[in-house]
Amino acid sequence: MKHEGTIIASEKKKLFKYNTHEQKIEWETVLKNKIVGISRIENFVFVLTTSWGSLSTSMINYQTGAIKWKKDIVLYNVHILNDLIIFIDTTREVVSISAETGNENFRVKTGFRWTSPKMVLVDQKIYLFSKKKTMLLNMNTGSLDESKLPSKLNPKEITFVIDEFQMNINTLNTSDSGYFPIYDGGIVGGDSGSFDAGAAGGGDGGGGGGE
Repeated sequence: MKHEGTIIASEKKKLFKYNTHEQKIEWETVLKNKIVGISRIENFVFVLTTSWGSLSTSMINYQTGAIKWKKDIVLYNVHILNDLIIFIDTTREVVSISAETGNENFRVKTGFRWTSPKMVLVDQKIYLFSKKKTMLLNMNTGSLDESKLPSKLNPKEITFVIDEFQMNINTLNTSDSGYFPIYDGGIVGGDSGSFDAGAAGGGDGGGGGGE
C-alpha cells in the first residue's frame, strides 16, 4: 500500500486532512451535523453524520475537501466501479448512484428474503450470495439473475470476503450478528486507503436456512 503521509480525522462536525510529514492541516471542512463515521476509498471520503437520530452520508473529495453531495442514506457493502457506487442500503435493496453527483441510477430488491446477502466484486462482476443462492448483478440495468460464484468459491463455506481492491471494514447486520456497522468499502483499480470508525465484523445470516 502506498504511504502518503496523510490521515483523515474528525472533530465533532469538522473533518480534516492532516499531513503527518509536515505536521500541518492541508484542508478542513465543516459539516452541518455531528460526524459519527468516516471511511476513505481512493479519492472518495464517505462521512456519516447524525441529526436527531437521522443518518446522512456526505461524499468529500479527498484531495480538496470539497463536499460533492449529501444524501439521507447509509451505505453498506460499498463497491466503486468507474463512476458507479454500488451498495446495499438500510432497506436491504441494491442501489447504484453516481460517484460524482450522487444521482441514483437504479434501486432493486435483493431477492434474499431471510438474510442479508454478501456482495463481492470478482473480475469486474458483482455477485450477491448466501449459503443457498447466488445472484449476478447487471450494473447497467440493476437486474439480478441466478448465477454461481466462480470455480473454487463455495458460498456455503465463505464467511468473509475481501477482494483484491477492497478495504473491507464492515458488513450489513444479519440474523446471527449482533452489531450495526457503518461502512464496507471496495474499489476497482489503484491503491486504496481507509480510516474508519466502527466495529468490524460480518458473517452469513444463517437464519434457519433462509435464502
